[in-house]
Amino acid sequence: MRNLFFFILICLTVSTISCRNNKKEDKAVKVLQDSIPADTVSKRDTIEKTVKKEDSETLEEVLEKLAKAYSDQDSKTINNYIHPKLGIYIIYRPGALDSYVHQNSFNFSKPIPEYHSYEKLTYKGPLKSGKLPIFDCGTMKWDKLGFYYDKKSRPNELSQTAKFMNEILDAKISNTELQQLRNLEARSYRAIMTSNESEEPFVFHVTKEGEKWYITVVDRAYGGCDA
Repeated sequence: MRNLFFFILICLTVSTISCRNNKKEDKAVKVLQDSIPADTVSKRDTIEKTVKKEDSETLEEVLEKLAKAYSDQDSKTINNYIHPKLGIYIIYRPGALDSYVHQNSFNFSKPIPEYHSYEKLTYKGPLKSGKLPIFDCGTMKWDKLGFYYDKKSRPNELSQTAKFMNEILDAKISNTELQQLRNLEARSYRAIMTSNESEEPFVFHVTKEGEKWYITVVDRAYGGCDA
């Protein structure tokens, strides 16, 4: 009987010591958690959300930003939307036929062509989705005014210009480069902003590369009826 009593006493003692140790461990864990800055996780989450927001600008948001920047002749914003590898193509009409130049940046003080300066335009939003405005060289008028983009079709003006440059101007643009232009257009959209017949339109293409949209073409030839 005495042995049984001592056995029960030993068990109770061990249980009490174990419980105290567990409480000490729990307290230590809590102290460690409290030592981590409370705003560490929230700051990380904020940074991740900011990066995600910058990378997930919608097509419409980018089109409007570019149109406003072009209207204000804001080269900095335009250049922020030029991909370092894709660059930007400027289509222009030096005579009867269209041509283009490819460059890594855009500068309102250095127009393409040199004799055709960039006019300061009036922003004509809001942006609308639908058929693009058409310019009639017979009447010298647009069929509609405003800011439009066509989400149902892809542009081909750049690759067509390259094709004509080869055929008429003997530009020697390789088949590889021609295919690269077509691949670029396959993930691009065209937008046109018009105000009136006396003001130059803003005609441009944006292209999705990765998760972001970039301006890849400014078409200064469309709407020009010079032969």
